[in-house]
Amino acid sequence: MHFEEVTINHGEVQATVAPSRGALVSRLQIGDKPVLYLDRATFEDPSKNVRGGIPVLFPYAGKLENGTLKISGTQMGQHGFGRNRAWEVRERKLWRVRLALMSEESDQAVYPFHFCAEQTCTILPCGLEVELCILNNGKQPMPVSPGWHPYFNCSGSEKGKVQSTVPGVDHSQFSNEREFDFGVVAPPNGRANFRIPQLGSVSLSFSPEMRHLQFWSQPGKNFICVEPFTGPNNTINTDRRIDILPGQARTFWMKIELE
Repeated sequence: MHFEEVTINHGEVQATVAPSRGALVSRLQIGDKPVLYLDRATFEDPSKNVRGGIPVLFPYAGKLENGTLKISGTQMGQHGFGRNRAWEVRERKLWRVRLALMSEESDQAVYPFHFCAEQTCTILPCGLEVELCILNNGKQPMPVSPGWHPYFNCSGSEKGKVQSTVPGVDHSQFSNEREFDFGVVAPPNGRANFRIPQLGSVSLSFSPEMRHLQFWSQPGKNFICVEPFTGPNNTINTDRRIDILPGQARTFWMKIELE
């Protein structure tokens, strides 16, 4: 199935975004280096979650305890629903695109809040900035704990050579023989530096609200995910969540750059 894709570029950096595929950043090219992994078969099958690119995780990242949003008692799956919905292009320039997702009546059964989420992708000299602004259009505080899920290109045979300066990372877990899925506290300076053989030195920086980094990959797959989250699994059900007051908005951001 074909999905519309919007390409933005400046200098040696080019990115592609798929509005109807959850505002997914499906491609990021910096110079001669394709930064992101994409399983095209999952991208083209609307019944599947896309494996690849940069999915946006809204209204929360991770899993809920018992699959339940406590404040409403409603059920939702892993990473919320933002990545599975079609977003609308609000603004498009050569180097930037802004997309929006508005709450619908059908959302009330799982997330009983009225919102407008806008994701803006902007080309940087050596990378890409992704910004998520969430506006509460309702009359009660709205809980969120969003994040992103970047899939970095990394050949399976090279996973064991990935290096990171992030405290708490156990590099022995980086393996192509088994799945790994672990999280650490995000560096307080808001920057994670790591080295992937195919890409060289990668800088992942993020807004102060992103207090958790999740690392994930599967055996035999040519990717490694380094995911900035507001917090670990179930954060939206705890006092670590972010409550957006009626009529107010909160903005989160992430930057991926090659050094």
